[in-house]
Amino acid sequence: MNPIKSLIARRQIYIANHFDKSKYGRKIQSLKDTHIGQKCFVIGNGPSLRAEDLSTLKENGIATFAANRIYNIFENTDWRPTYYVCEDEFILEDIQNKINELDFEYKFIPINFHWYKNINIDNAHYFYQNFGVDLHKEGSRANFLSTNPSKYIPARGSVITTCVQLAIYMGFTEIYLIGVDHSFSRMTDKEGNLIVDEKIRDHFGNQKNADENTKGIFNVDIVTQSFIDMKKFCDKQNVKVYNATRGGKLEVFPRVDFDNLF
Repeated sequence: MNPIKSLIARRQIYIANHFDKSKYGRKIQSLKDTHIGQKCFVIGNGPSLRAEDLSTLKENGIATFAANRIYNIFENTDWRPTYYVCEDEFILEDIQNKINELDFEYKFIPINFHWYKNINIDNAHYFYQNFGVDLHKEGSRANFLSTNPSKYIPARGSVITTCVQLAIYMGFTEIYLIGVDHSFSRMTDKEGNLIVDEKIRDHFGNQKNADENTKGIFNVDIVTQSFIDMKKFCDKQNVKVYNATRGGKLEVFPRVDFDNLF
C-alpha cells in the first residue's frame, strides 16, 4: 500500500475506535439531551405520506427527522425537517450534490462513506456506522441500538432505526412514526427469495417504484426484526414509540390516529 494511504487508513481506524473523542463525535455530543421529555416525529418516505400532515407538524412546532429523498415533497409544503439523515451508500452517491444544496442545519451522514466512497457533505454531522452486526444471530442483536451515537450507530437495514437512536440520545421520550409503510415492490425474505409486487408503490407522490439508482433491496424480515429489537430497547429506555402511519404493514408499535393527535 502507498505509505500515505497506509497512514490515512491507520488514522481512520484510530478515529473509528475513539470516535466520541474526535471532532466528529464531539459535534454529535453537543446535541445530547437537547430535547429532554419532548415528542418528535420520524418521517418515512412511504406512499401514505401526505404533504398536509407535514404542514400540520410544522404548525404545531413538532421536531422531525426525515431521510433520503424527502426533498421531493417540498414543492407541496413549506415544512422542512429539523434533522435530516441519509445512510444508504447508493443513494448518497447519487444525491450528494442535492443534499449539499439543501439548507438544513443538521445533516447526519456515516463517515464511513466520506472516507471510503468520497461522499462529501458540507457541514455534516458525521457519525460512525458499525456494519459488524450479524443480523442473523440473536446474540449479536443484544446491543442493536447505541445509547451513545457519538461513538457509533449500528447498521440495521433501515434509516428509521438510526433516526430513533439519534432521537433518544437527544432526549425525546415520545416518538411517532409516519409514512413508514414497511412494504416495497421488491423485497427479499430471510431465505433470500425475491418478492416482487408491482402493485405496491415504494414512495409518496408519483415517484417510480424500485428507484433505478438504488442497488439495495430491502430484506423485509431483517428490517421487521430490527423494529422488534428497537421496540424492546425503547421500552427499556422508557421511550414510547407509536405508529401514526396511515395504513401500511408495520404492526410492531401501537397504532395511533394522526388526525386525533392535534
